[in-house]
Amino acid sequence: FVQSVADVRSFAVGLNRDLGAVESDIEVLTERLETETKARNDEIVAEMRVIESFVKRLAEERRPAKQISSDAQSGNRVVAMPGVTAPTVPIGQMNDTDLLDVIRNALEENRVDLYLQPIVTLPQRKVKYYEALTRLRGGAGEIIMPGDYMRVAEPAGMMPTIDNLLLFRCVQVVRKLNERDSDTGVFCNISANSLLDSDFFPQFVEYMQHNTKLADQLVFEFSQATINACGPIEIASLDALAKLGFRFSMDQVTDINIDYRRLHNLNVRYVKIAAHVLVSQADDGLTDIRPEDIKDLMARYGINLIVDMIEKERAVVDVLDFNVDYGQGYLFGSPRPVRDEVLADVA
Repeated sequence: FVQSVADVRSFAVGLNRDLGAVESDIEVLTERLETETKARNDEIVAEMRVIESFVKRLAEERRPAKQISSDAQSGNRVVAMPGVTAPTVPIGQMNDTDLLDVIRNALEENRVDLYLQPIVTLPQRKVKYYEALTRLRGGAGEIIMPGDYMRVAEPAGMMPTIDNLLLFRCVQVVRKLNERDSDTGVFCNISANSLLDSDFFPQFVEYMQHNTKLADQLVFEFSQATINACGPIEIASLDALAKLGFRFSMDQVTDINIDYRRLHNLNVRYVKIAAHVLVSQADDGLTDIRPEDIKDLMARYGINLIVDMIEKERAVVDVLDFNVDYGQGYLFGSPRPVRDEVLADVA
């Protein structure tokens, strides 16, 4: 009997110890859940603030659409009547005022599509990154390319709105990529106007504060003209993102004589040079260093060289002479639209 009582007491002690461990585990899990819930709530609040700003901006920018078309016979401008389809004018033939209305309508009606183009390793041609590109759709489904809409959207101050949409969708794509391959990144283009926008940019930074876990996979891209023209405000904006761990890429390079030390200090870690620009400037002797040393010079400052606009196999042969590690262009894949249901899965 004594032995049985001792066994019961030992069992009770063990049970209490196990219960204590379980209670401790529950407390840890509860704290973790509360922390994760708060973090997610903060992230949602940040997203809603950016969306609220986006909607407000559209409302402020919106003015009554003229809904006018050109009467080919009389030369007069006529108002399109409700229920009557006005003649469709090709995007390239629209004046700036009408094109701006088409762009506003596309934004208001969410006719903004995200396209991805692969960036591959060379010579293996394995996809390493994607560049995110925005295409707008007109009312008749016609595609409006960046070269068409940026011309009028930038002077009208609408690029932060477009960048807003691109940013949200890039974050969604990176989250989706994480489900299968955490090593694949996305390049997201940002305009100079967005860096200077006092309403958009602070909210942009706040949003990215809640997405710092994506810093290794999300690269913000700016043109060489934007980087070269950076003043105190733009540099402060870049610095705010760099402090969160995000890196930058410079594209649309027209002059390959580049101050790489300055780029490194701005946290630029990728430079894209079109194949024809790299080859032609090297052949013309317009570089300060030997062309075959360009990649090594960039590497000295922690910068990766990506050669884009590679359209033919001959171009691959030419750029491999520069020991290039990454390539982009229609030869490796054209920009492909991301289906809405893919983005909806991670919204």
